[in-house]
Amino acid sequence: MAEPTERTIKQLFALSGNNCAYPGCRLPIIERTGTVTGEICHIKARHEGGRRFDLDQSEEDRHALGNLILLCRRHHKMIDSEPDLYTEDVLTEMKLVHENAARRPESEQDGVFAKVLLNDFRRISVANQSGNVAINSPGAMQAQTINVKTTQKKISVNAPPGTIGAEKNASRYIQHLIKRYNKFAGSDPTRGTRFNYGAVSQNIESNFGSEWRLLPLEKANAVFEYLQARIAKTRQARINKGKGYKAFSTYEEFLTKHGR
Repeated sequence: MAEPTERTIKQLFALSGNNCAYPGCRLPIIERTGTVTGEICHIKARHEGGRRFDLDQSEEDRHALGNLILLCRRHHKMIDSEPDLYTEDVLTEMKLVHENAARRPESEQDGVFAKVLLNDFRRISVANQSGNVAINSPGAMQAQTINVKTTQKKISVNAPPGTIGAEKNASRYIQHLIKRYNKFAGSDPTRGTRFNYGAVSQNIESNFGSEWRLLPLEKANAVFEYLQARIAKTRQARINKGKGYKAFSTYEEFLTKHGR
């Protein structure tokens, strides 16, 4: 499948100033640590059926500089979830305003960042199928595009090294906090609507830009604090606090109690 050229992405990166194009967002596209927190996005979708797809647009124009914008993962997801609000005209104006303000001359290192962004762009996509995919695993098959056909009903994604999901203790503690939140919030007798036990995980994804298991390990403390704050706001936690009881264990207390 066609894709933007490295030269195009190098230009785009310099025009972006290494920042998300969403107004007021200061998140970098690539952090100083090398973590990729942004994405190459198409104003008119690259796939038929995608947001703002233009059947009459040529493949060359589809991957040209004028149809591309760099966004953080959170704003990319938000924009594509609201196609009636974020139209082609809105995104084109957003790109123009941002690039006029953030643009800088290209540098040699922008070529490196362009390669990194294109590698991220070539993500594996499994649509209407399911299965297990191993990446950088000894003996695994490697390719830019892999089509998987299977009768299995569930896709299992193993968290790659360096993510929260790959760190057993951090993963266990987050699951503990989610369970505690769901127990407290779900038992609130004053709740007027049916409680959604999966909402807190979806909220983490919305706030941090990815499923918590796939977030970089350095984000673990921020996720801990987010969940702890959510627990502390529940009715049961406030009742417990009034009685002198703790609503949750700290990470160190959890490890001491449940083993490292």
